[in-house]
Amino acid sequence: MEHISFRCAEESDTALILQFIRELADYEHMLEEVVATEELLREWIFEKKKAEVIFALEDGTEIGFALFFHNFSTFLGRAGIYLEDLYVRPDHRGKGYGKALLKELARIAGDTLRDLSQ
Repeated sequence: MEHISFRCAEESDTALILQFIRELADYEHMLEEVVATEELLREWIFEKKKAEVIFALEDGTEIGFALFFHNFSTFLGRAGIYLEDLYVRPDHRGKGYGKALLKELARIAGDTLRDLSQ
């Protein structure tokens, strides 16, 4: 695996988020079902804060993303994270980046639980 890092999406990344969503939909043969727009994503992710996005970067270039939101399990009595989408561009697959994104999400979920317990 090359040098991998992660960063949280910022509002200026809205077009890139939509690009990743479209790439994922195309991979799943569902591109025609994407109705999201930059305006909708900006509103729901950054203004209303209903979801979050992290990017995986290889040597500073975004090569994958995960879109998730926080949830709460009544049965477990604790908060968690619901992963909606995880995508790694085809040229970067098989290098462990998907697993690395999942590990980063697990770290974020652990941080969330620690913050809630304080």
